[in-house]
This record gives sequence, structure tokens and C-alpha cells, in this order.
Amino acid sequence: MKKNKTAELFLVLLVLIVMSAGILILQNGMEKLQNVKQQSVYVPETRDLYNNYGLKNDQSLSKTKILETQDQVIYTDRIFNINQISEDHISYAADIMKALQKKSGKDTYIMPIPERAVFESGYENEKEKYSDFTEKLEASFSEPSVVLNPLSELEKHQYEYIYFRTRNSWTMRGAFYGTQVILEELGYDKENLDAYREYVFGTFDGNLLLEALEKYTTDEIKKDIENMEQEPFYIYINGSNPNCEELTFENKEGQLQTLKRQMIQFNSSGSRAVIGSDYAHSIVEGRGKGQRKGNLLLIADTRGKMMISYLSEIFEKVYVSNIYEDTDLIQNLDEVLEKYNIEYVIWAQDVAETGNKSYMKALNPLLMEGGVSDVGTDP
Repeated sequence: MKKNKTAELFLVLLVLIVMSAGILILQNGMEKLQNVKQQSVYVPETRDLYNNYGLKNDQSLSKTKILETQDQVIYTDRIFNINQISEDHISYAADIMKALQKKSGKDTYIMPIPERAVFESGYENEKEKYSDFTEKLEASFSEPSVVLNPLSELEKHQYEYIYFRTRNSWTMRGAFYGTQVILEELGYDKENLDAYREYVFGTFDGNLLLEALEKYTTDEIKKDIENMEQEPFYIYINGSNPNCEELTFENKEGQLQTLKRQMIQFNSSGSRAVIGSDYAHSIVEGRGKGQRKGNLLLIADTRGKMMISYLSEIFEKVYVSNIYEDTDLIQNLDEVLEKYNIEYVIWAQDVAETGNKSYMKALNPLLMEGGVSDVGTDP
């Protein structure tokens, strides 16, 4: 009897051991299966989806041209302007620059920003036109160094995503290389782009694409333009940057209003993400890494303001004046220079608009009696 009970107990114990082992094996197998599932599902960062052309899936720039006119070229993946630079604007740009130097009494510089066409194969004459413009502008001054030319610096990085495909502007990456030219001229150490955080929070259709959709109504052309891939907006900002500004703009009632907010808007894309679009001026808080007492006045269009993330690293404050809208800049210039301890003045604008009165509302008063220009300024 005792032998039977002992045998039964042994059998029960053996069954329990086998069941426990089975459960352990099953659990181990499930864990391995879960790990395999987790490892097999890789969700890349948005910024890793795009290559140096702002295109997905390792695409190269298209060689298929949809349309070419006297002033614009449209491929299946990009749009850029041509024949926009006019030497007729050089004289006015030089006169404005001299007046700005005299009125401010500060170290003053001008940067005509090149357009995408200078790096497009088959349009090498655009680079020649840009170089001719800057050289003749330099010849207008006794000190040629007042003209800052970013072309050679951009050429070193022309196979990076430095220009938008559908917007008439350099990217924040392109603006970084433009900033290096400024820092070198002012005697500051160059910045390292690797020190900046890189974000992509969305894609967008640029102004050139949207304008083309309205302009070209032929079904086939319009369809090709509509099928053009959206492009990413890369944001670069140092993690220690205050990312803070006091933005002054005209509200719906036509009154100037000041708003304290983030300099980089992470919920926007395109140039609206940097400072904003419809504004008069912005006072940007900086880090002051340059360790000098003086600050910077940046008179800029939508391309020039793209440098603010980097310039705000060097200066404690950067006063950014919207060249399209800031009609009070010149009459308030003495106050701005003193209040914000301005040491340098930089005028940065698309080369095709530099010296064109229609795009210089903030600076036109320098050459007009009474101060305010009545020239139209729609960019």
C-alpha cells in the first residue's frame, strides 16, 4: 500500500515538473517571439526618410522637364527661377547701403543671397550673373568687404539639401553655410552644424509650386505639378538656445501688437516656422557665445531670416527687421541702435530683390524725404 502511494506521489511530482518545464519553455518562446516582432518593426525618424535632394527612397533629381519659360524652369520634382538678376538694381542698392552706413555709423554689410539656379546643370550662366552682380556691387564701395558673397561656401555643400525644390529660398541648412561667411567676416569662430539638433515636423508645398498651379491650367501640366512630391522642412536649433522672441506685427485692427513666443515654431513648416511671415520686427533672445558686448541688427527678407537660429547663438540679442514690412525702421533706427546695443548691421536679401524698390519697404526711406516710401512691397 505504501509502495502504491509512493508511486502515485512520484508520478504527480513528475507531472508537475514536466508542466513547469513546459510553461518555462512556452514563456521563453513567447518572449523571443515578441523580441523578433519588436526588432522587425523599425519606424525611422521623419528626418531619415529624405536624402540630400529632399526626396524619399534615394531618388535622384529628375531629368524630365515639364516646362521652361523665359523666367522659370519646371521639372517633375522641382521648380526654380531664371533670368531674375538685374544689374539695373545695383546703383540703388549701393546708394541705400551707403546711406545705411552713414546713418547707423556701425559696421554695415550686405549679403545678396543666390537662388537655386546657380547650382542647376545647364544653367551655369545664372552663376555668372550672380558673380557679376556682386562684383559690380563691390566696385561701388571703397571697402569691398562690405559685400558678403556666400556662393563659394555654398558650392562646397551643393550636394546637400541647401535649397528647397519648390520654394524660392535656401533651406535652414543652406542658411547655416551663409551664416559662416558672416561669422568669418566679423571675426567669430565658425559654428559646427553637428552641435545643432535636427528636426523634421512636416512637409509642405513651396510658393513656386502653389503659384504654378494657379498659373498653368493645362490639364497635363497641372497634373504633373500636382504630383510633385512635397518636401520636408528641416529645423536646426541648439538645445541650449533660448528659442524666444518678441514679435511685433500688425493685427487685424491695423494696430501694432507685440507677442512674446518661440522663435522657431515647431508646428509650422516653410519660412513661417522661423520668426513668422507677416511681421514688422522681432527681438530674438540669444546665447551670446561670441562674448562681445555688441549685438546685431539683421535687415532681412524671408531667406535672410533663416539664419537667425545660428546668429542667435553668437549674440545676446538679434534685432530682426522685416525688409518687406518694417516701415518704421529708419525713423526709429537711432533708438534701436542704442537700446539694443547694436554693433553690426547686416542686410541679407535674395539677389533678385536686392536693389529693387518694390521689395525694400524698410530701407527705401533712407533715400526719401519725409521718410516713408509708398512703393509696393508684395514679396
